[in-house]
Amino acid sequence: MSVVETEKDGAVLTVRFNNPPFNLITTSAMGELSAVLEAARHDPTVRAVVLASAVPNTFIGHYDLEEVLAVADGLSLPVTPRTAYPALWLVAGLLRTPGLRGLVGRTPAAGVAALLGFHEVVRRMRDSDTAFVAAIDGSALGGGFELALACDIRIVGDGPYRMGLHEGLFGLIPGGGGSQIIARAIGPAKAVEFLLEGCLVDPRAAVEVGIAHHLVESKEVAELAHQTATRLAARSSMAVRAAKQAVYVGGSVSLRRGMAMERARFLALVSRKPAQDAMRHYARQLARHQESGKDLAEFTRDQLPAWRAGAAADCAG
Repeated sequence: MSVVETEKDGAVLTVRFNNPPFNLITTSAMGELSAVLEAARHDPTVRAVVLASAVPNTFIGHYDLEEVLAVADGLSLPVTPRTAYPALWLVAGLLRTPGLRGLVGRTPAAGVAALLGFHEVVRRMRDSDTAFVAAIDGSALGGGFELALACDIRIVGDGPYRMGLHEGLFGLIPGGGGSQIIARAIGPAKAVEFLLEGCLVDPRAAVEVGIAHHLVESKEVAELAHQTATRLAARSSMAVRAAKQAVYVGGSVSLRRGMAMERARFLALVSRKPAQDAMRHYARQLARHQESGKDLAEFTRDQLPAWRAGAAADCAG
């Protein structure tokens, strides 16, 4: 039975996890999610993805601990970070070799392959030219919260539930990229505290600390997530990817390198006809507004909502 359900509405693909009662992540579920995202990557009609849950009061839970323990049992000896690198490199190479991926899944290296697969999904989401919106209306723990962090926009519903990375309570750190993404979202000082304390925060605190973007009533989460995804689907896919790379990659390197990344992507975008046409249309609007004697505040109030909604010009090319 499939755990990942999909529903397409125009340019928005909604992906729902459905693994009751706790919506735990499994290797097979991640395989399904990976396949869905790969298909969406090759579908030019999909321009935004909403990640949601079909299980009431739960977004996505942590990784199934039985599978994690199976990975641990498969390690014949304790490893150090230094000795882990060659093993990860070897398994990654095997997974890239045609005909060997299936064989790896039947060996003690299957757990390492699952970890690499999770990281690949997160990397693909962050590096994509598709906008990802998380519709969080229930508990989001461990790996489930890491998938939420991998999204570009996180919308949370008000309610008596918690979200966060609690692996530190078991003598671990996040294994799906969570330490890296949360550090970039809220800064290293707060991120270290979150990991060491195993902090779980309520929806209001998530917005206040900066790990969620919008707080709404629980019944409004799905609608706002879809509205947001629809609006972002109207953006240029090239601009979406450039913005994500400039922030997610450029924001964690030196200022000089980050600015070099930004200007290279700006020049690539400004050379494109859709962007040039949009700028000319905007300039004509601004000129007409100036002739009417109105000020800039009135222009932003009267004209920019249509631009934000993607209705003023076609920039999606």
